[in-house]
This record gives sequence, C-alpha cells and structure tokens, in this order.
Amino acid sequence: MRVLFAVSSWSGHYYPMVPLAWALRVAGHEVRVLCAPSEVDRVTGAGLTPVPLLADTDLTRHARALNLLEERAGHWPYREPPPHPELDGPVEPGTFDLDAWWAGAVRAERERLLRGVDAAQGYALRWQPDLVVHDVVCYEGPLAAEAAGVPNVLHLWGPTGAEGTFGVLRGNGGAEQFTAAVAEQALVAAAGAEQADRILTRAGHVLDPCPDPVREHTTVRRLPIRYLPYNGSGAEPVLPPRSDRPRICVTWGRSGTRCFGPQTSKLPQVVAGAADLGAEVLLLAPRADVEACGTLPESVRPMVEVPLHLVLPDCDAVVHYGSGGSTMTSVVAGVPQLAIPFTPAGVFLADRFAAVGCARTLPNYETDAAGVRAALGGLVHEPSYARAARDLAADAAAMPAPAEVVGTLERIATAPELVARRAG
Repeated sequence: MRVLFAVSSWSGHYYPMVPLAWALRVAGHEVRVLCAPSEVDRVTGAGLTPVPLLADTDLTRHARALNLLEERAGHWPYREPPPHPELDGPVEPGTFDLDAWWAGAVRAERERLLRGVDAAQGYALRWQPDLVVHDVVCYEGPLAAEAAGVPNVLHLWGPTGAEGTFGVLRGNGGAEQFTAAVAEQALVAAAGAEQADRILTRAGHVLDPCPDPVREHTTVRRLPIRYLPYNGSGAEPVLPPRSDRPRICVTWGRSGTRCFGPQTSKLPQVVAGAADLGAEVLLLAPRADVEACGTLPESVRPMVEVPLHLVLPDCDAVVHYGSGGSTMTSVVAGVPQLAIPFTPAGVFLADRFAAVGCARTLPNYETDAAGVRAALGGLVHEPSYARAARDLAADAAAMPAPAEVVGTLERIATAPELVARRAG
C-alpha cells in the first residue's frame, strides 16, 4: 500500500503523525510526506521521505492576523496591542488598516493555496497513493485524495475536535467559537466556497489521540490512536540524581511569543514561582528565552534542544503554555500539568484537563510568580493530581498503538467499493 502524508508548515501539527508513518513503514508500506521546502529537514530528521512540492505558509502571520481580529471583536485580553502581522513590534492603533491588509493577505493566500493544491493533486495522480493522511491545516491533503480517488484521513494533533476540521473549539461560544469561524471564513475567501467545502467535509475518518475523558466529541467517525510522543530529534540528557525536592519541568516553545507578542512571555515569572517553591527546575526553552530570564537561581537547570518526552517521566509536575505537543506528552508521562495558555480559546482547551483533576490552568494574561507558586504547590503536594494524571496516562496507554491502527487503515484503503471505483 502507498500512503501519502500531507503536512502543514507547523511541525507541532504533524509531529504526532510521525509514529504512524513509522508503523506503516515497518508493516511494509510505502510512505511519502508531501510538505513545503521549509519542512524538509524536519521530515528527514524523523527518518521519512519528503516531497517538497507545497508552497510555504507563514503560519505565524496567520496567527497574528487572527489575534488582530480577536482584538477587534473584543476578545484580546492584553493591554498591549497584538503584534503586527509582518513587522516587529505591536500594531500602531489608528494607523494600521486591518481591512486593507486582510484583503491583500487573502489574495496572497489564494495564490499560494492554489499552487499547493495543483502540486498536491498532480503528485497524487502521478504516485497513485492508496490513502492520504493529513493534519488539520494542510488543506491540500483532502484535495490530493480527491484527485486520486482515495480515502483521506484527518490526524488530530491534540485536544481538538474535527467537525469539518474547524469545529476544534465549538460548543462553548465566546472567543473559541469566534476563532474557528474566522479561520473558516479565511479559508473560504482564499479557496472559494466550493473548494473550501470539499476541504472541510472530505475526511471520512479522524485519527484522534485524545483519551476519552478529555477528547472533543464529534459526529465524524473517530479512530482512536495512542499518542506516542515525538518532539523532534535529540540525545537523552544526563539528569542529576533526585533529591528530596520536587522536580518540575518548565517548557516554553518558540511559537508563543512570536505569535502573541513579548507580553505573553511569562517564563521569568514561571521560573521565579517554581524556584520560590523550593523545587528543582528543568528548563526546556530556546536559548534566547532562557537568557531573557537573567541570572537563574541555583535550582534551575537550563536544557536547550532536549526532547520533552525524554525529561518528563522523572518529573513531579510540568509547566507549559498549552500547546498540543506539551499537553499530550504530559498526558502520556502521567505528570500533573500547569497550563498557561495565551487566549480565552486556549483556556477553554486547557480547562478540559483541569476538569478531570490532572491539571491546573492560569490564563497567561493573569499570570504572576505568586500564582505560579500557588498552582504548582497544589499540583506537587496534593496527591489527587498525581493520581488523576496516572489514571489519564493509563487511559492513553490503553488506546490502540499506531501499529494496531495500520490494519484499520488497510481496510479503509481496500474497501471493495473504493477498489471497484478506482478500477472503473
């Protein structure tokens, strides 16, 4: 069987797909990864074969644009305006013409998307895959599957839903519903209503790595798949021996500050709060962010470019800003979590884990060192959080491993009606 993976320019969305690609290869199937040139090194670093035909997408610019629209709708929670979509620094109120910029951005996105769709469909017709697997924002994937006349499967990256790929945050109203609606509106503007509808409704199956207690409910056919953490390549670190102090991992990725602005970088407050608790802190963050914290307390150990899944199992708690990779890797490790999400929509997602008792949430825009210390103190000293985290990890471990899902994908790809249609 030939399986074509189609991935976006945001590695956090497709890293959860990597173990499935490995499992397909081990089972003897051919795998190719349709991607943009910017993703070639990451795809080859995962031991997979890239096909760099898609146009690069500046997803940071897209995220910043959504933040500007959120500010206009009254959902932006910070005093500082959102970052300019293309320049350093925040937008200048009263001088930035969002409507004009948005119109130009949509035109550019339309050209980029149409080039990518043409390339994806052309490759699918030439290579003739039996199945297409894609992430939630790789819009070329469903149309490549359509061109080849094969099923496409959406692979979720974390605690999101799948109603047409944009139902990720629906059901609670407010900012999270607004964000999904605006993203869908942007896709319709760029792709055209007919093509956008084909993108949004084409997936017949959804691979969902979230265990039942925290998953988003959906009417699309769900295929559970165990989340096997892949956080990029890197060597296993040599950790110091455990002391009687709690060990806390603090991880802060690159995209947060870049998309939401410097006012959202709460790493100094997080480090100060964790250290003030008397904890040993393993700090996983980009070098520039670590340096911005100034002189670190003796109890803080910076660790640059270390995959998160190699550190977490030996920790008592983890602090992150609510990304899917950090959240799901923490679930698998069975570690209580403190999430510090940037937006009300992010709080909505993070609170799903707080509701099952394995996490706490501090909105980024309200976070200070004292709040971090108090929240971490509860996670570390109240046994209920560790029990709930272990229970959720057991639920995650009981889900079908990627190797077990391969057989299901084989049956989807070789359904008699599909084989007959392709033969005809």
